[in-house]
Amino acid sequence: MRIGIIDFGTNTLRLNIFEAEDDERHMIYDGVVYSRVVENTVGNILSQEGVERIIEGIEEHQSVCRHYRCDRVVCFSTASLRYLENADDVAEQVAFRTGISIRRISGSEEAEYDYLALRRAAGVESGVGCDLGGGSIQILLFGKGGLTKSASFPLGSSRMAKAHVAGDFPTAEETAAIKEEIRAALKKEAFPPAEGVLFAMGGTAKASLKLYRQALRKEGGTILLSELKGMLAALCAEPEESLELLAELASGREKTLAPGMAVLIGAAETLGCDRISVFDVGVRDGLLESLLQEGIPPAGGIFASLLGGAGSVGSE
Repeated sequence: MRIGIIDFGTNTLRLNIFEAEDDERHMIYDGVVYSRVVENTVGNILSQEGVERIIEGIEEHQSVCRHYRCDRVVCFSTASLRYLENADDVAEQVAFRTGISIRRISGSEEAEYDYLALRRAAGVESGVGCDLGGGSIQILLFGKGGLTKSASFPLGSSRMAKAHVAGDFPTAEETAAIKEEIRAALKKEAFPPAEGVLFAMGGTAKASLKLYRQALRKEGGTILLSELKGMLAALCAEPEESLELLAELASGREKTLAPGMAVLIGAAETLGCDRISVFDVGVRDGLLESLLQEGIPPAGGIFASLLGGAGSVGSE
């Protein structure tokens, strides 16, 4: 069975196509289009130009899903629509133009999907995790019985770049302001110190790990917090060279990676973690587990013939 999941994020529109059978999961396609929601948002209103970019990206992904003959395609949004005043209008335009009904998930649903993905990937029974996107960061505590505490904060990498950073990279003062914002948010929600390792998901964490491995010649999936701080300081100290480096290693994140790293550092410091373990999973993987638990209805009917076998492309 093939399932296409489109993640309508603040930074990107990412399509993962999974082949699932029994307990096996294989990703057979991973593609991305940049959504630029924050850049096209003024006063919490996404411009028509921004809406058109979203529609073009979803149509591009739909074409790929047809090519792979997906049995089902689901598009979901998190913070990308959660904080927009015209979210209903955006969703209506997308549905009218593409046939895709966006599944708008809440912060609590996002945390649950993150937990399902992290539990499967990390193979641990308890810990603290985060999923840092362009618009928000999810923090989740979990134990043997499941999630024990979670919260979503509108403090994603793109949002922090727009709110705090005047140039291409944050100054020391701007970095401190970003870290203080996540620290205050966690303390307000009374997140207890977890100590040890912070399990991290999301594009910022993955890009940080890639840079960490390249710059410091490291292996594995864990970043020492002290070295992440040094890496952020080095990026901000040489903005011109850093832009060139990130254009090669983290294309599309040249001006949002450093603010995102500051959020990660602030979260780890506040939670008492001295290292960050990065996993290449997230909401998409957790949503897949949820869909498989629900059971996938078979493709069929008139749309199956019209779409060449991809019977539910555009249906959700």
